[in-house]
Amino acid sequence: MLTSTFTARSQQEFYHLADALTVNQTLLRNGYIGATPERPSLAFSITLFEVFRQIHRVCPRLSIYGMTKALAHIHGHAYKNHYAEQFSSGYDCYLEILRNVECRCQAALKRDDPRWKQQNVCPPCLYRIEDEPTMKFSMLVSMDGNNSLKLVDSTFKAGTVRDDDRKLDSFRWISAEDVDIFKDEVKRPHGPPFSTASPPIPKPGIDGVSPSIESDEDIAWLNTLENGGDLKEKVNVCVERWKSAGPEARKKMFALFAIAGIFVVICRHGHVLLVCDMIRSGELMKYPIALTNALLNRYGKDIGLGYDIMCAFMKTLDNSTLKGRVGEMNLQGIVPAFHGHAHNRLCQVHWHPLYKEGVGLEDLEVCERTFHKSNELASGTRLATPFHRMQEIEEHWNFIDIDKHAASANFIYQNYRQALEKIQNDGEVLASLSVRLNTTNADYEHYLDEERQYLKALQVEPENAAKLDFQMLDHNIIYNNYTARKIRDVRTRYTTSFSRWEACNTLVCEFEEAHGIEERWTPTMQVYKDAQVLMTERKYRRALDELERLVVQRLFEMTKLGMNGIGYRLRDKIGRSLKTRSDAIATALNNYNEAASLLSPPRPTLTWTSVVQAANLADFDLLRDSRTDILSKPWAEGPRREAMNLYFGIKRAHEEIGRLNVEIKRLLTFMLDDHVDFYHAVGETVMTNPILAAEISSEYERRSVIHTQISLRLRKTSELPGFSGSLDFGRRVGRQILADDEWVDDNEVLEEDLGLMEQFVDTLSS
Repeated sequence: MLTSTFTARSQQEFYHLADALTVNQTLLRNGYIGATPERPSLAFSITLFEVFRQIHRVCPRLSIYGMTKALAHIHGHAYKNHYAEQFSSGYDCYLEILRNVECRCQAALKRDDPRWKQQNVCPPCLYRIEDEPTMKFSMLVSMDGNNSLKLVDSTFKAGTVRDDDRKLDSFRWISAEDVDIFKDEVKRPHGPPFSTASPPIPKPGIDGVSPSIESDEDIAWLNTLENGGDLKEKVNVCVERWKSAGPEARKKMFALFAIAGIFVVICRHGHVLLVCDMIRSGELMKYPIALTNALLNRYGKDIGLGYDIMCAFMKTLDNSTLKGRVGEMNLQGIVPAFHGHAHNRLCQVHWHPLYKEGVGLEDLEVCERTFHKSNELASGTRLATPFHRMQEIEEHWNFIDIDKHAASANFIYQNYRQALEKIQNDGEVLASLSVRLNTTNADYEHYLDEERQYLKALQVEPENAAKLDFQMLDHNIIYNNYTARKIRDVRTRYTTSFSRWEACNTLVCEFEEAHGIEERWTPTMQVYKDAQVLMTERKYRRALDELERLVVQRLFEMTKLGMNGIGYRLRDKIGRSLKTRSDAIATALNNYNEAASLLSPPRPTLTWTSVVQAANLADFDLLRDSRTDILSKPWAEGPRREAMNLYFGIKRAHEEIGRLNVEIKRLLTFMLDDHVDFYHAVGETVMTNPILAAEISSEYERRSVIHTQISLRLRKTSELPGFSGSLDFGRRVGRQILADDEWVDDNEVLEEDLGLMEQFVDTLSS
């Protein structure tokens, strides 16, 4: 039979075993898997499949086509298209074997309960132990959608589509049926319910290509119709900023995609907890609502959830059937740190991680980092079958779980070191500022509360906007010489000028009647002068809005490139380049400076340097108010704002250390319990099923290598100056152990388990 290994392609002879029922059984016992179920003419070595699996693990871009093409060059033979199909069939069989072996191992480890994986996928987050300190958030997670992992509808694929009804079990995936339970949760402000169900497939166009969906209604942060009227007033600024900043790919979905992407929930350590497909739509609100429901069902109370538009989404939850459960389970929302730059200042002081008690130093941008890796799967999954697409993605998540577990101790070490450095370095600066400003920690808390109250009461348009509009109409009549004398001199009543005057005069009369104005305003009246001031302020705010709108895209790019930390010369060079290429921003900047100079007192003008150095959009919000002297507020002063940020950063650093101390104990306890479980599993199967015992032992050796590295990193963490935790073990809440074929409570710890504990501690200390 023709066989293929990584280095050679050759003919080999195999002798059929007496107890083998099929050719593939004989091949498998010789280390090969046939390309077809019956009468295979080509067999691939198991080692070759494992090599591809591990290479694909670290390089997801490597597809089966790329692998078989490379093998053709290595083997020195002409490549044929069916070679990739044969390799794919054999690889499917290999992965199925691995899944079955894993199931048997999990059963021997007493971990075959479907809920075991979902409750233990991330030990630092989920392996809760008895008598641990209470934290404000039991766990920190983030959710977001991604449209890279699409799936092209089979209707648009060339050739005959092969039926593939295979299913893959996974604890992460939420079915489309469970998602569609919430398809009609979001209502229009008025009228019938706004359905968030996936739209039907549009019919192909003239050229055989389905037309694109032009509406923005399938984008969560663009769809203001999904939200109530009061929500629209409160968060429309954040929504509009995301609408401006969102790439066009997110605003249009094409009917040729049966699946338009995925929506995920990820813990702060990078483990994917929940995922669902976005079926023929963008980020409809039903997806985050369904995942929030599953999150509460599986992981319980006091969860801190990050989402790009959490300010709007929490209002959506308040209008959904989950409202009661969200309050009962104390789910709290947070806007991730980077995405918070696009939100207005009022939103930031309530939702940004810096001002959210209990978040620590977590930025909740883990989804973006995860998508950076998973996007590499897109080229190999977009044209696959639904089964192969899910298999690829699930294999990727499984590898991510292993990698993130191996890196969990380094995550703890780096965060611990960062928190200690922030407390040490920023603490010295804050102490110096506090002495110079004569402020205390209580003052900074008061400043934040005062700023929240001030911004909440602040309105972009003044309450007397009606008078302002009336004055503008009156202004047209007076300064355009639409007087009675001139009108009488007009030869015809139907000239354009008189028609305009008549229209303006009609509106002015209606305003006068509606607002009880008995005497027509003139430029000498005080009310007219007051209105002129309001007009000037309105012009200023509108110029600021226009400048902000144009700068938001540049601000995102600068933040992504890390421009806030670069040197002066490079910053100045980039600023000059932006100025050369951005005539629109230059015009808006001139308009702003002109409007700012007309205020009384004049507002400070902006320069290109100040625009480039803007840290976030909150800097624009602080310029917006001109009706009161905001600069007289203590919290608006530059040094005090710097001290506020330092204070809250240090406060979050202390919270981070408290959470890390808990995570260290959870991780150590998990490794000890894992050690005990494997020891018992090997002991119970070594006589009854030695092959299974050998596989469990092999898996234990692999895990021991990882746990040894974790132990060494945790010990290095304990050596950091200022370390306040411990390397003690705990007892998992509700854990039971097996003794004499019966489950007993963990209070009755076996003597052999005590010996295993000593052995594990020796490993940790060595």
